[in-house]
Amino acid sequence: MPEVNQSSCFVANSTHNCYSLSNVTCISQTDLKTSDSNSTNQNHNHTHSHNHSNTNPHSHSHSHISDLENIGLKLKISTLVTVLFVVAQVITGFYTNSIALISDGVHNFTDALALIIALLSIWLQKFPVTLSKTYGYNRAGILAAFINSSSLMVIVALLCYESVLRIFNPQPIETTGMFWIAVLGLIVNVGIGLAIHKESKHDITIRSAYIHMLGDAASTVGIIIGSLIIYYTGYNIVDPIISLGISILILWTSWTILQETVHLLLEGTPKGINVETVSKAIEVVPGVKAVHHIHIWAIASQVTALSCHIEVDDMNLSNCQKLLLHINNVLKQQFEINHTTLQFETSNNS
Repeated sequence: MPEVNQSSCFVANSTHNCYSLSNVTCISQTDLKTSDSNSTNQNHNHTHSHNHSNTNPHSHSHSHISDLENIGLKLKISTLVTVLFVVAQVITGFYTNSIALISDGVHNFTDALALIIALLSIWLQKFPVTLSKTYGYNRAGILAAFINSSSLMVIVALLCYESVLRIFNPQPIETTGMFWIAVLGLIVNVGIGLAIHKESKHDITIRSAYIHMLGDAASTVGIIIGSLIIYYTGYNIVDPIISLGISILILWTSWTILQETVHLLLEGTPKGINVETVSKAIEVVPGVKAVHHIHIWAIASQVTALSCHIEVDDMNLSNCQKLLLHINNVLKQQFEINHTTLQFETSNNS
């Protein structure tokens, strides 16, 4: 399309917090006016505004961090319990000669790793923004979930290899220890899963740990059943078969998380948000003529960002302000999009 001369409304709505650095100065409104007057001869005035909240300009900046801090104690206790149980399970696995129990111990170790990564991401997200990292460390949680899920692929390969060897060469199993440690594992995993269930709905890192707990709870049920079968039938081959089943379960529980984290790291549209639907919701706001150049991505698990160009009729700044607040309210209420960069444009036909 041919380029047209355009004018843009700049609305002095809330912008990013000033960095707490001695050599950084916030731009004043006077500076903005001076800058605007110096650019009047340009054909396209490319200005835009940021909005964080309709009522409190910076209210969302740390809201997701506060949510994660609320689960900090749960994560610490869960991590400690899981690590202690992993040690007990692996020792019991070697004692009972059960590859299934060792496999489940490895699976539980990945649970502990998921919890540790969740704690690490909470710590990293407390770091303030800087000139080199203007979004801070909000992506740490997504990156942590990616590392966690991708590392499981290597573990799955090793478990499958050992399980296949055991299928062709079954080993005698001590089923009593196998049974009781699996029962204990079921209690641990269900307990931790219930503890972090609420928070898992809102954060991908916590959800990664939660899915691990569910998967391991299912695998411990398999071990309990397997130990009973081996005890009553003497079919030791059941043990490596269960181990293979656990390996497949690990793959299944981690694959979804891996796909989602890769999608978010590539700045894809967050799950549950349709770009066309968002665009139409903006276009029905009175005063909006058209929406284009729209982008939606996730800064963090609970922080969704949007930027777009919006065609409007020629209007003064006070009307631009009202329109901006209206659009941001629609985005926040309907789509939970709380970080926006909106550029208003009008076609100049003169």
